Amino acid sequence: MAFIILSTAPARADRYEAQWSARPLVGMTRLREEGAASDERALVGGLSLGVSYGLSNQLDVGVELVTLATATPTFPNTPVVVGGGSMTQGSLTRRAGTALLLVGPTWRFGVGWVPVISIGAGGGVRYRSAGTFRDLNFVPPEKAQTVVFDLGATARLGIEHRMTRRVTVGAYLSALAAWSPSAPLLPAATVSVGISYVHYPLW
Repeated sequence: MAFIILSTAPARADRYEAQWSARPLVGMTRLREEGAASDERALVGGLSLGVSYGLSNQLDVGVELVTLATATPTFPNTPVVVGGGSMTQGSLTRRAGTALLLVGPTWRFGVGWVPVISIGAGGGVRYRSAGTFRDLNFVPPEKAQTVVFDLGATARLGIEHRMTRRVTVGAYLSALAAWSPSAPLLPAATVSVGISYVHYPLW
């Protein structure tokens, strides 16, 4: 009976605990391009680096740097004006990426295997490669390479397990949306695994 009571006791407190995390990401996005007939799906990959601090046994607040880069999809039947002012259509290729600094809370539940829920919001920069009509070997001026200000928000659901006193591993599902006044919405759904170093700061 004593063993059962001890084995179901709450885990030691996470209050005042700092956690440094790294999570490689892979998933899918749906890219939108001005003038294209339809959105196109593309693979997306990236990395999340974060640090969080325990305000209570269940609640952390953290900062996270998320970087994402897409593969290069093709947008068929995209209209373009070529030399002499004539209008034609071609297959446009263009990729995108974003780097976002996000701030938000993480809630942790349970003992041993710990479900976690995180949300965050913030800003950063969006990169869009030059939009190239491959069959025409042509980059119109309005499709030039750009780097613009970006806004983003994310939600993540996962499960974590403490392997040692200092090391935690986890698996996660995430949804992210990035938007810019100068670029279309960039939504992404990703899966990731992560490793975290856990300690109590001396401040």
